[in-house]
Amino acid sequence: MSIGSRLVKNTGFVFVSGITTKLFSFFFIAYAARVLGPGDFGLYALIGTVTFLFSYFGNLGIGPMAIREISRNKHKAHELFNHILSLKMALVILSYPFLLLVVNLLGYRKDVKGLIYIAGLSTIFATFSGSLGILYIAFERFKVPSLVSILVSFLSNTSYVLVLYLGYGLKGIIWVSLFEGLLGAVISGLWVRARFFKYRFAFNSSLWNDLMSQSLPFAILSFFQQATMQMNTILLSKLPGLFPGEIAIGYYNPAASICRTALMLPDSLRQATLPRVASHAENLEMVKGIIDKSTYVLLIMIIFPLILMTTFFPKEIITIAFGKEYLPSAHALTILGWAYAFQVFNTPVNVTLAATREIKKFIPWVILLFGINVLLAVPLILYYSFIGAAIAFLVTKVIETIFRNYLLRTIWGIKRLEIKKLVKIVLPMTIIFVVLLLAYLGSIRSFRLFIVTSILYIVFLCLMKDFRQRFVAFVNEFRRRGPL
Repeated sequence: MSIGSRLVKNTGFVFVSGITTKLFSFFFIAYAARVLGPGDFGLYALIGTVTFLFSYFGNLGIGPMAIREISRNKHKAHELFNHILSLKMALVILSYPFLLLVVNLLGYRKDVKGLIYIAGLSTIFATFSGSLGILYIAFERFKVPSLVSILVSFLSNTSYVLVLYLGYGLKGIIWVSLFEGLLGAVISGLWVRARFFKYRFAFNSSLWNDLMSQSLPFAILSFFQQATMQMNTILLSKLPGLFPGEIAIGYYNPAASICRTALMLPDSLRQATLPRVASHAENLEMVKGIIDKSTYVLLIMIIFPLILMTTFFPKEIITIAFGKEYLPSAHALTILGWAYAFQVFNTPVNVTLAATREIKKFIPWVILLFGINVLLAVPLILYYSFIGAAIAFLVTKVIETIFRNYLLRTIWGIKRLEIKKLVKIVLPMTIIFVVLLLAYLGSIRSFRLFIVTSILYIVFLCLMKDFRQRFVAFVNEFRRRGPL
């Protein structure tokens, strides 16, 4: 199978898995938002944010480094994986007391701290299960873990909905998550032993030091990248503003969760591309081709629709997804829609930077971006609450885009899309946006505006020659093979 065919196939597996699991999760979040209300829903988002950052701190960037190294040295996979698994588990367990310390220093209520403690234990089990997934990604076997991910997501989100329906509230969700994490760790552990090899925990101080030195740049980058995305939730919980902390998070998180659904295809592309780029890092033409093609697809399929929907239909989206009680989130949704559009645009560059051994060059920049976000968010939250947090995130993402494309040129010597090709995509996008903006300002009804938007977007797709050719080729292949 050719590199391109394998990449498309693997991306397809991960994308189908990602979109399905995200849909299951989104339906649960929409239901939970209605049942819990902005206050408890904000607490749920806060607990998720704290434990999410804890998981990254405990893993210390070993995951992407492990994928890169196992992809390049498959003959040493067994030995490498034994030490990688052991190191990851040692780090996350040793980091748990640090989580307890931070939560106490932040001064959250006793009941909130207790729930975070339980969620932290769930993270330890999830770290074990996630470590086993490294093997599938490194060996580019995406089918089985994708199917398992869909099944697990369906069962877990269904159980969460049932817990809320039975009236157990936020505590019930956290306890069920702990039980599912333990069960998932046991099942995934037995599965990998049967399908790959009988892994075991191992300790070698020199090898661990080498793994840590290689993973440290990933650790710093991963932590600060995620902190930049999640820190606003922490700041909203502690800074005084127009709304109490839980309510402010309860309004910020719905908008953020909607925009994160746009990351499904980019995340799938990142997972499928990283081992391929890592194992062919010396082939700059191939790397540039992956960047160009993925950027082209993301602009057409994700970025442009995301901007249109969050700019012209934020109230309708919030109302349908979460109910009228969350309508204050509409303005934040528009701002975050543009911010996540930049996030999606950066995905191909993120993959190439993660695959190079020169990744450490980006560390000062990512720390700077984190600082910029905090410096902007603090005064903006004080004056504008969750709207201010969204503005700070958008400005940070604009600056990040400039930095990452600069590093792409300096580290890889690769320039982004050709000007002519970029103009062919961006010019019709701009014309369509201006037309819709004039219609929006002219107070056209939402339903009519949606129809016009849909028609113009279809016309835009038809104007894209490469997209037309690929679509026709797909239809012809589908007809030739049949649906089954």
